[in-house]
Amino acid sequence: MTQEEVLSGGNVNHIVRVGDTVRRPTGYWSPSVHELLKHLEKQGFDGAPRFLGIDDSDREILTFVTGDINQPELESYTWWTDETLAGFARLLRQFHDTARSFTPSNEAKWQLTFRLAVSRLTFLREKWK
Repeated sequence: MTQEEVLSGGNVNHIVRVGDTVRRPTGYWSPSVHELLKHLEKQGFDGAPRFLGIDDSDREILTFVTGDINQPELESYTWWTDETLAGFARLLRQFHDTARSFTPSNEAKWQLTFRLAVSRLTFLREKWK
């Protein structure tokens, strides 16, 4: 097996890169996320990683997506250029257009509740005013 490289910046949990894949712990929400990722792939959306399976350590295997992450603790405003925001808006629009046809199973469970999502978005909006 290729050596694991710990990835930082996700602020979630222990995530590692192995070759061209990413491995991260699963949770009760994982089957729902995998279902969504499979739908996005089937519809031709290329802005999300591909779900490849589960490894022997019960971690999900996703394709590695090259790019940079923003680190809010650095309070870097370089991410918020017109070009970056326009690109993000296009990607988000494509995601919404693709995800619109997704119908989760009746058993679908999600990690982030609507109330928590709203409180986080409100916090971020206030912080970046």
